[in-house]
Amino acid sequence: MKIELSDLNNGTVFIGDKLNVRTKFKFEEDTSILWSGIKLITQPPCLKELQVSKEEIFSMGHFEAGEYIRERALLIKNNVVPTIKNRNLEYEIKLIIRQPHPTNPADDIVINKSQKVEIKPRDLSAQVKQPNPISFSISGLNVLLNKDVFKPGETIKISFTSEVLKQIEVRLLQTANLVCYCDAYGQTCRKVEELPPAIAGDSKTTDMEKGFLLLKIPEIAEPTHNYMWEPTEKEYWGFKFGDYTNWSLLIIGKKKPEYGREPITFELPITIVSKPIGEFKKEIDLFAETPSAAPSLFDGISSKFQKTYKITSIDSDIEKYKLKIKNTTKEKLQGVTIKVSGLQEGLFETAPILAGFNNWKPNEEKEVIFQSKQDISALITLLEDNSQKIIRVQTPVASNFF
Repeated sequence: MKIELSDLNNGTVFIGDKLNVRTKFKFEEDTSILWSGIKLITQPPCLKELQVSKEEIFSMGHFEAGEYIRERALLIKNNVVPTIKNRNLEYEIKLIIRQPHPTNPADDIVINKSQKVEIKPRDLSAQVKQPNPISFSISGLNVLLNKDVFKPGETIKISFTSEVLKQIEVRLLQTANLVCYCDAYGQTCRKVEELPPAIAGDSKTTDMEKGFLLLKIPEIAEPTHNYMWEPTEKEYWGFKFGDYTNWSLLIIGKKKPEYGREPITFELPITIVSKPIGEFKKEIDLFAETPSAAPSLFDGISSKFQKTYKITSIDSDIEKYKLKIKNTTKEKLQGVTIKVSGLQEGLFETAPILAGFNNWKPNEEKEVIFQSKQDISALITLLEDNSQKIIRVQTPVASNFF
């Protein structure tokens, strides 16, 4: 067996967009699988591997020898933490295929292939803050900033006046770290060490008549942010994973001897953004999840689609349904999978089975056997092939095919 994974986004995806991948499976002989899909994976400090999202490719089924090509898309939800290379917060997409073990039914054979992907922020959350001037007096020192929101590469002008100081210094401080809450290490992961603020810039003067200091923000400064991801899967409930960066100006004033030896120190929080201020415009989340409606008995039925294939008969025998399906096109379909599930009470789908066919000639009939102990009112068939055509049809089990 050979599997291939191709990233159609060329290694980069923005939050709120879809990560598109193409997968290729080459079965050298008839093969049974338990499951196959793609996962978005990251490596938090306190867990071996964290699944952020996943998308199924194949459910449990049996495949004829041949090649099966499938494209899938993973939605990068708005609460996903973007890639932070400075703190080793990185992602990979992983293609997984799980097979039954030939000698140990309690174990599975897992084959996977992975590659890295960079998730980039859309600069939405931090841009809402509007700039405001800062002006205050403390212990004989007067400080003025005309705004508190800046861009990387911008120069901050700190105006001051004082009769009591002989020197004034301003440091640009960055406080940044991962955030990790996990049951394995109590509420806070002990593997995430507390980090002291880093000095990203410094400016000082003893010329108190000068009246201002200039301090440049580094071109590579991270924007202020506070990302936090929480899972929806119950096996990860209580787990949180995030990252934050905060910026501030530390002002240190040394007094003249006649005014004492104790220095004046205080911090001013500032915000660093990655887009020009005022360009931010709140956007509607077009990819926000909406409540899913119960499937209708007629979902997916289309006269155009029905011309592609036709269910010619359904024979039932207590807990077994035998479907005969005909390729009504004039083309040979390649890498075809037919997934069949039952519909209970017009609302609930049963566990599916899947059959894979290497080639399906025009007018050829394929037979798929579906077993279920539930009371089934209709059968749902989902057909997919290497051209990425997906067709879904629901058929009442009592249909008249003649």
